[in-house]
Amino acid sequence: MGGEGREPGPSFGGEMNGPSMPAPTAPPVLLEAGAAVGETARQLTRLGRGDHVCLVYERPEEHVAALVPYIRQGLERGERCVYVVDEHGVGEVAATLRAHGVETERARARGALVFLSQREAFLRGGRFEPDEMIAYFRRVEQESLAAGFTGVCATGEMSWALGPEPSREELLRYETLLNCYLPGSRAMANCQYHRSRFSPEVIRDVLRAHPRVILGDEVHENLFYETPEMLLGEESAARRVEWMVRQLKRVREAERKLVMMGMRLSEQAEENGRLYQEAREAVRARDEFLSVASHELKTPLTPLRLKLQGLKREAEGNEGELVPRERVVRAAQGAEQQLRKLAVLVDALLDVSRLTQGKLALTWEELDVTEVVWEVVERFEQQAEKAGSEVEVVAEREVVGRWDRLRLEQVVTNLLSNALKYGAGRPVHVTVAEERGRAVLVVRDEGIGIGPEHQQRIFGKFERAVSGRHYGGLGLGLYITRQIVQALGGSIEVESEPGRGATFRVVLPRTTPSPLGRGPG
Repeated sequence: MGGEGREPGPSFGGEMNGPSMPAPTAPPVLLEAGAAVGETARQLTRLGRGDHVCLVYERPEEHVAALVPYIRQGLERGERCVYVVDEHGVGEVAATLRAHGVETERARARGALVFLSQREAFLRGGRFEPDEMIAYFRRVEQESLAAGFTGVCATGEMSWALGPEPSREELLRYETLLNCYLPGSRAMANCQYHRSRFSPEVIRDVLRAHPRVILGDEVHENLFYETPEMLLGEESAARRVEWMVRQLKRVREAERKLVMMGMRLSEQAEENGRLYQEAREAVRARDEFLSVASHELKTPLTPLRLKLQGLKREAEGNEGELVPRERVVRAAQGAEQQLRKLAVLVDALLDVSRLTQGKLALTWEELDVTEVVWEVVERFEQQAEKAGSEVEVVAEREVVGRWDRLRLEQVVTNLLSNALKYGAGRPVHVTVAEERGRAVLVVRDEGIGIGPEHQQRIFGKFERAVSGRHYGGLGLGLYITRQIVQALGGSIEVESEPGRGATFRVVLPRTTPSPLGRGPG
């Protein structure tokens, strides 16, 4: 199978030039479904070396839709494509391939695309000889491999069989011999049958002899395919029964596979829906955070700017006289207070960045939780007085362990700040104790409380149980607190009811956690 309509017989040459197929990127279930039920070109990608397929067509459009991608894919795989033409002629077939994007001339010039007449292929000896045709096919494969091609992609228009020769028996024998030869070879074959030109008996035998069939725009796994032994009448009744049973099971397995594929696609759709909702929620949280962060960062900047502007006006209006010391000190103290608030907000944002990147550094040292608690409570005296809340500390003795002082202070600070913010002006209770060799810190307020539906969410990034319009902050305090506690090897829990306050309980091991222990999570 080489040359074209008037070229001499097949001495094949050329060099291999097959681009590699792109790696699939879609999920396997989608690739499998697409290859099974996609367009004809996609379905043809399931064919490969050793396949024996027939194209049974009625309209020219069906013929073109199947043969063009068949040849194109063979060229892309680096195979030699051999096309046996009938009365259509080489020029018409080549023009059709060219019109559909196949570089026909280039492929023919390097021997990758070869046209043969039916006399040069099937009727080489003047009449059709099935065994000689298989021997010829084998020589074509060997010469193509020797020329550097990866295999042979053959197709032929079977209209030559419409004459007095061959008989149906000879044609069936040829197709049967192909089924014996092709598996394990580096070749594949596609036999073309125009349905309206062949008798129903011939088409029936064709369907019996091909494992796969192209009908219209579909590539079918042929349930009516019979093995060579069955076709030649050499199969026993028992073996035929086994074949029939296998075919029934094959149909059932295909149905089951289709159902499973549908279920997997449904699960994928549900997962995509969930991810979409999470993405929308993340965008909403981001937008809300940006709004809150903008407001919170402006809050200390506004009074800071006003104090500095007032001090500037006073200095400019004194006509060279010094501004009173007390006035400067008050302005500086006010500015320092606002800068501290600004620094707290910036530190919170930096902590979130470190936690996200897993770069929260800890400096371990031996220290007393009780001492840390008292130091933080003292720093909150003015804030507690402003909130109208009294902070009560119960810590009867030292609770010593190895922790990071700065991060432990941050935990106490965040919990105490949270209690004063939502404590509704009522007392805040702080307890430090030791239980079963662990340090326990409890911060309880008597404020607005937290609904059960919010008690896990409040530990999330940028989350809060109440509107940010009524309560300030970035919604990061409890998130950072939980991450620090976990990095220290401990745990944090909350118990609360709406209107009955909230109790946060932190439990910490008193020794440095193992590197294999819990991290910032």
